[in-house]
Amino acid sequence: MKAYNNKLIVRRYFDEVLLNGRLELIEELFAPEISDLVRRYAFFAPESFSISDMVAEDDTVMVRWHTPPSLGAQFDQNGFAVCYLENGVIVGLELMDVNGVMRQIGAEVFSPDFEIQRC
Repeated sequence: MKAYNNKLIVRRYFDEVLLNGRLELIEELFAPEISDLVRRYAFFAPESFSISDMVAEDDTVMVRWHTPPSLGAQFDQNGFAVCYLENGVIVGLELMDVNGVMRQIGAEVFSPDFEIQRC
């Protein structure tokens, strides 16, 4: 039940804060030590991404997300976030844009037609 409740908290962050711009919820969802940092980086525009998967175990929730190409961009983006929770609030957050990292190191980024197959 704890993992399920933690997923609900993280889902609220993605859906309500990032997608709907409800920055006032940051104080409720995040520990005070990181709420200012989270507020500075809550920049996603509405409908800019969708959650592909969400997995939780104890106090850790991992979210895999996807953004379609926009504004003439050649590639979509895929990434993940790992959220660490304590006592019903997010105390740590790690985000990674996989395609962005690949481009930064000069590696070839897969075309939008490429689809990762589940094993």
